[in-house]
Amino acid sequence: MKKFLVKGMLLSMLAFAFVSCDSDDDNITPSWVAPEITSAGVYILNSGSSGKNNATMGYYSSDTGVFTEKMFENQNDELKIGDTGNDMVIYGHKMYILASGSNKIYVTNLASKLLKIIEPLNESNQPQKPREGVAYDGKVYISLFDGYVAQIDTTSMTITKKVQVGTYPEELTIAKKKLYVANSGYGDGTTVSEIDLESFTVKTIDVVQNPANITSDKDGNVYIISFGNYGNIKSALQKYEPSTGKLTTLGTGIANKMALNKDNDKLFLVSESWDTGSRVVSLRSLDLKTNTVNEKSFVTAPGNVDLSKTYNVTVNPTNGDIYIATSDYSTNGDMYIFSADGTYKTGFGTGGINPMGAYFITGVK
Repeated sequence: MKKFLVKGMLLSMLAFAFVSCDSDDDNITPSWVAPEITSAGVYILNSGSSGKNNATMGYYSSDTGVFTEKMFENQNDELKIGDTGNDMVIYGHKMYILASGSNKIYVTNLASKLLKIIEPLNESNQPQKPREGVAYDGKVYISLFDGYVAQIDTTSMTITKKVQVGTYPEELTIAKKKLYVANSGYGDGTTVSEIDLESFTVKTIDVVQNPANITSDKDGNVYIISFGNYGNIKSALQKYEPSTGKLTTLGTGIANKMALNKDNDKLFLVSESWDTGSRVVSLRSLDLKTNTVNEKSFVTAPGNVDLSKTYNVTVNPTNGDIYIATSDYSTNGDMYIFSADGTYKTGFGTGGINPMGAYFITGVK
């Protein structure tokens, strides 16, 4: 009887072991697989929450419809982007990932494998905090939060020049061989700097208070969004014409973020208001031929797509697809894709907080 009991116990233990192994196999998380990088690929940068060191970057394959999270982290032995991933620049076969809070510019290849880390410092060896970037003619230009714009040589991957602009500069754009940067002044700024890229000298343009977003069209016109003072000075969308020096206000309270459409004849505008005590987001567009605003949304979303938390908009320069990122500032965001005519195509989670937009292989933001 004792022998049978022992044998039964052994068989039970073996059976339990097999069940346990099967159960463990079911719970194993699949290993991360690097995606195939193609010209149709799109990178998504999540800034994360300030001070939390949780910025991430992923890759969306337009061919397969698959979004791969944490590209940078998985390609670089769990190295994290760090605090506040504020912008990316894709140029040639390299990417420049700007982590403002961590004072780092990560230079990688298109597979996100690290080539170099640049840490911009001032003459006192203090961090300058990279904010936004743009590429042109073999160089990458970065706004630095202590009031400078840096030029990075894309071959040596080093900062070769710096020029002083206004305080707390944000977005940049290039038009007709000149670089324009919005000097936010941390809310108090009232200027845009025009930098001649040949002489690297600066001219100042007066605009509405707190300029932050800036872009330019194919004709060289520059568009500036200023946030105002959130009180008696309203946010404003202005147009600057370098050929004449004319500055025109196209509207107030109509935009906080913007993106040019593929044909460069329309601006997609996103506005965010808290006047009612809660967040209200509006989508509208501006006809650049007539300078008139269309209050109708530039996209048509199905009932299961919530755009009330729209955070920003970017446009694929190749096919005109419109990418709308959403965020509630505390949980992982979503990205929704619409065709150039505003028809909904698909959507996916971005795997991180505060998606800063879509970045394309073409190198155009």
